[in-house]
Amino acid sequence: MSDTEANPIASHVASLWDSLRQVPPAAVPAMLDCIISSVGLSSSSLFNSLIDAFPNLTKDIMQGNENNSLEQPNYARSFVAAACHLLKKSGANFDAMQSFIWKILVPLMKLLHAHDCEILDETADSFFEVVAETNTWGIVEATMVPFFLRLVGLSTGLFQSEELAIYGWSNCSVFQGIDDHLTDADMNKVSMTSQSGSFPLHISCHILSLIFNSVMQSQCTGGKASDSSLTIGSYAETIAENLLWDLCNMTVRMLSQSIEHRSCAVKIFLPNIFKAFVSHRAFKISVRGQTRMLSRTHLFKKIWACCKTLFSLGISERRDSYSVLSLYFTTLSCTDGGEDDDAGDREEGFDIRTEKEFWDEIKNGLVDKDGLVRKQSIHILKTTLRLNEASQCYSGVSEMTSSSKSSLPNGLTKKGRWADMEAKSLGIGNICDSLDPSLNSQQKWVAFFLLYEMLEEYGTHLVEAAWNHQVG
Repeated sequence: MSDTEANPIASHVASLWDSLRQVPPAAVPAMLDCIISSVGLSSSSLFNSLIDAFPNLTKDIMQGNENNSLEQPNYARSFVAAACHLLKKSGANFDAMQSFIWKILVPLMKLLHAHDCEILDETADSFFEVVAETNTWGIVEATMVPFFLRLVGLSTGLFQSEELAIYGWSNCSVFQGIDDHLTDADMNKVSMTSQSGSFPLHISCHILSLIFNSVMQSQCTGGKASDSSLTIGSYAETIAENLLWDLCNMTVRMLSQSIEHRSCAVKIFLPNIFKAFVSHRAFKISVRGQTRMLSRTHLFKKIWACCKTLFSLGISERRDSYSVLSLYFTTLSCTDGGEDDDAGDREEGFDIRTEKEFWDEIKNGLVDKDGLVRKQSIHILKTTLRLNEASQCYSGVSEMTSSSKSSLPNGLTKKGRWADMEAKSLGIGNICDSLDPSLNSQQKWVAFFLLYEMLEEYGTHLVEAAWNHQVG
């Protein structure tokens, strides 16, 4: 007699998992509710059987990828939909959550990233939706956050979390709560530590950004309906701010690392970090018992220091620096505060638009051999001027350019003098001299952009001359 014949429940469970291959993910919750009510199975017993069935899913996914089967993606989606629905029905069950994280979610993410990142994102979103509904962000904070921060930190050469990090980890630490939930021989500490190395850097960063975005969204929508949701929003807000603190410090460190690290910092972390500062210019965060301020300006002061170093290095480093500046000013132009934000930055004692080196690098970027850098430079310049126009109280541009113009005759390089002479022969100087002296700084910049578009087609070496004639 087979096991399924001896155990009717096992027969129902086996039929359920077979049906997951055919049933679309959207229909899975209703199917599970029907089985639970008609057969009398508990959601916890079904969830435990799902945990036991997971190795079969991983085997099928790997075989399906080898055979290019179209069935496996649907099976994985339906499997995750079933697990998340059962988690939701169990409520704030910490044991079930931790079992799902270590025995299904993390191994599945490790398996999916090399084959289908779209399913990875869907899997994470489904789980974080359950976490938000059950207010179990504390489980994610104690498990997934330090796990993936550790992976990123180790890749930068750290052997333990930095002194001011909120989420502590070390080279030999594994996951909090792992002892009670990973008792199988293939899921012990040593095995999971070795599995962690199979996560590429960009996937670890991507998962951290998914966690951060989900918890930010949860805290934004938490306090609208009831007192309980207000508590959820407040707790999620604390986690979001703590994670923001550690991500900011990690990002600054990554900017001085390899091209892969800089790419992850610029393309994954910084867009999410800057987005967090769109509606809040600063956050009060408790770090090891002390209240510290994490402000947009303080963060960018550190990032600008990294950019200044990168400017003097290779082509990829310069390109990344302009990417960071472009991203910063694009995000800054979306802030809610307008003039108040601009004034707040100056009150903190740092505004990059007062830095002569900033304008020098913008000018260098406009004539760079790399077409992408030229496009980024003109974008940064235009965005900066829009910010100045919006604030209507910032004179840093005109002050910097006036100072620059006054020093031109003695400061031109040999290349600059030849460009200046050629520009005059083309009438650029006459155009500038003929401008109405009553034109304001903004109108003169408009004229410069028109000249730039014309000269970029003719020769970038003339742009510097146009800058010298026109900017002042």
